[in-house]
Amino acid sequence: MAFIQQNQQAVIEVSVIIPVFNAADTLSSLITNILSETRIAIELIIVNDGSTDGTGSIIQGMRDGRIILIEQENQGVYAARNAALAIHRGEWVIFLDADDDAEEGFIFARWQTAIKTQADVVIFNAWRTGAGTSRAAVHTKQPYGHSLSGHEWIRHCVTQREWPHYLWLQIVRSSYAKGNALHFQTGKSHKDILWTLDLAVANGRFYLSDLKDYTYRINAASITHRHDYYDVRAQSYIDVVAEIIRLAELKSNKAVSLFLYRHALREARHFLGLYRNHVHNRPALKADFSRRISKVSLARGISSISDVFFLVKLWVKLS
Repeated sequence: MAFIQQNQQAVIEVSVIIPVFNAADTLSSLITNILSETRIAIELIIVNDGSTDGTGSIIQGMRDGRIILIEQENQGVYAARNAALAIHRGEWVIFLDADDDAEEGFIFARWQTAIKTQADVVIFNAWRTGAGTSRAAVHTKQPYGHSLSGHEWIRHCVTQREWPHYLWLQIVRSSYAKGNALHFQTGKSHKDILWTLDLAVANGRFYLSDLKDYTYRINAASITHRHDYYDVRAQSYIDVVAEIIRLAELKSNKAVSLFLYRHALREARHFLGLYRNHVHNRPALKADFSRRISKVSLARGISSISDVFFLVKLWVKLS
């Protein structure tokens, strides 16, 4: 791994972390936006995860002392974020994607909200857009303008069936993440669900803001929509469901265990959707799901007749 740090600053208020892979065509606009911020001290950590399109050269050509570039062989987006987390120095941390857009001054606005509310984690809103679709809010059922504990937020999200796990919605207090030894689990997909869950299980102070300062662009050509990637996604959902159940079974999470089981059952629906319609290696996925996830554990998440019918359908498909 190659590591290039352009400059050292005594106090960094916000670390912005962006993993990139072959982002030469999209990265410049977002970086320019970020580096226009001069009201607070920031560092921009870009992890070039084995790009082959000259992304690294573009970043190295940007002469700004706030840029930190990590060059590594391709290991995946979560390993890239972990590499940045290990060296970041900011009091707060923001995760972004290279191909999205943000409002001018959004870092300062997020930082102000976090300081004012004395939160450990602030969850913002965003716009979702894509080819042929109108702009829509990423989430609509959050308790905007309110502070609540992580466990209260879990209960709210599970009850409302809205789990805003997107990393680019968050600003996180670094001492909270470090104090709870939070990091991204390895894998290729859906581990942002677990990162956000770990943030909430640690039961810090959450604040929800309806500020839509970010635009998430749905890319139909992205890897997550490729047919040869569906098996990877299905496997990742097995990982997610198994980990949520493990968290539910910890004594320290007794206050939210029921809601974690319900959340696991919800994520199992996503697995079944892929398994029924898209995956190629059904025998391997079926065997792994059955080995790692028990019927009893999933049944603990039942809260409606619909859940009962879903579980019956799931086990019929996997039997």
